Amino acid sequence: MGNYGYIQQNMQDIIAKSKHSATNVTEYMGPALRLISELSGQRTRYSGFNWDTRVRNRSEKYTAIIGDEEIMKGNRMPEQLESLKDIDVNLARVFGGTQAGKEYKGHVNKLPIDYVHRVMGSGKDPKFTFNCNLLVTTKNPLYHHIGYMWGKMLREVDPVNEAPNLYILTVPDINTGPFGRFYAFPELGVTIGVGSDYMGECKKGFLRMAMYQAKLNGILGIHAASKVIKAQDVQDGKIKTYGVIIFGLSGTGKTTNIGHTHYLDREGEASLIAQDDFVGMRMTDGSILGTEQAFFLKTDLDDDDLLLKPATRSPEFVAQNLFVDYKGNIGYLEEDICANGRGILPLSALPKNRLYDSIDLPPIDELDGLYMFFNTRNNTVVPIIQEVTSPEEITGHFMLGESVETAAGDPTKVGNSVRVVGTNPFIVGDESQEGNMFYEFVKKYQDKIKCYIMNTGGVGEIRDENKKITRMPARPWKNGIAYMTRAILRNTARWEEDPNYGTKVLIGGVTDVDGNGYDMDQFNLGNLYDAETLKKMISFLNKERIEHLEKYAILDPKILSAMKEALKI
Repeated sequence: MGNYGYIQQNMQDIIAKSKHSATNVTEYMGPALRLISELSGQRTRYSGFNWDTRVRNRSEKYTAIIGDEEIMKGNRMPEQLESLKDIDVNLARVFGGTQAGKEYKGHVNKLPIDYVHRVMGSGKDPKFTFNCNLLVTTKNPLYHHIGYMWGKMLREVDPVNEAPNLYILTVPDINTGPFGRFYAFPELGVTIGVGSDYMGECKKGFLRMAMYQAKLNGILGIHAASKVIKAQDVQDGKIKTYGVIIFGLSGTGKTTNIGHTHYLDREGEASLIAQDDFVGMRMTDGSILGTEQAFFLKTDLDDDDLLLKPATRSPEFVAQNLFVDYKGNIGYLEEDICANGRGILPLSALPKNRLYDSIDLPPIDELDGLYMFFNTRNNTVVPIIQEVTSPEEITGHFMLGESVETAAGDPTKVGNSVRVVGTNPFIVGDESQEGNMFYEFVKKYQDKIKCYIMNTGGVGEIRDENKKITRMPARPWKNGIAYMTRAILRNTARWEEDPNYGTKVLIGGVTDVDGNGYDMDQFNLGNLYDAETLKKMISFLNKERIEHLEKYAILDPKILSAMKEALKI
């Protein structure tokens, strides 16, 4: 690729213009951007605001990652290659220049630009603190809300001198069709986007660059939520303190699970939220470090959501593509014209007794354990909850990152099976390297780590030859997942060895909210499929898994070997 080092200097030059009068760049601090943004938004009956956008989800397929040879290998999809073909033209449209005989004056020289600065991370670790600088063109005044919404995610404080600077410039005024085009330069700490007014691009774009920078400093960034749990262990009656991290692709219940109380209601018990989306795993002491100050949640909340749905009635809640009627009522489950509603809920809007006192978890030696949950959705033969014990198999499932596509990723492929390393679609560089770092972390702290695969979809689904569903799966829903999680945390869960997966499957010791036994037999695969069908489906799944893992050339070979033994391949 060409030399794009000039882009970083361009970012700095544009920001410098905001310090002077009579320029096209305005820095917004305090409430000023909120007041402008609200003029174009829909007010909810709770005094929050919503804005509808032209692009309704991330333009993941059209996001090209640009850098050295190893980084460029990440551009595998045809849409990414299409974006790369247009990079010089799109950058000329943004910054000015001549391409294919046509001269472009550069929209950043002509259009009004909003500039918003925030700091990512708690600030306690300089290796996991980032100055984030967002620039948004606002020819259309509706686009003021992008910087306003994004600004609610991070800390509004002065730049941290020793922290790296990250930049995003997005030009939604350029129309590129149903998806935008994004160019990430992680080595430069710069992302340029055109054609999308979806705020999630700004949030995820900064996280992508920050996690790349953190990896260079020995901190593994993971797509996971975090919390601190205090639960009474029934074996000794003591209140234990656990760190909990939940992995999961968008739409798999990561945010819902991190916000749930798990019905931990005994004296001394608590479920305390630290982080919703991305954290860093610090190798030196096992700490889980937070990035943001808010939830970025999917708005399809039902009445079983005990925390987030009531909290969205805060005037601090803002959203894109949320269904709001003419009276300001919110239609949380109305998806006909709002299929990927997304909201930002600041942690400060949550009840204080549900929040941990930091977005960072304590060092692992201050905890009784660190529990990892891999959220997945597979409505057929993946057990509802499995325990994985060895560091090699834990890492194997980290590398598999199994789930199904949701409207947040590609709405045209909702329900299709996907595998994404670490359930993290924002990895820059060789994914095997991420797996090896994760493996080292798990090995180092294995005495404190427990790992579970949580199927938040269901089991037992059957489809005909035309892929039409002929039997719906047995589903645990949100409450069932909470009951089972509580059984794990209180140490009442009963397990059985699974000969097909090399894991332990939860079979009992689970009670509902009233203390009555919860029927785990409803999820027994042997009761849902005949023996021949079950064997065939499991064999096909396990074969696919091994074929997937074999693609990672520099992954520690002990991981693949352990997975082959566990899956009997």
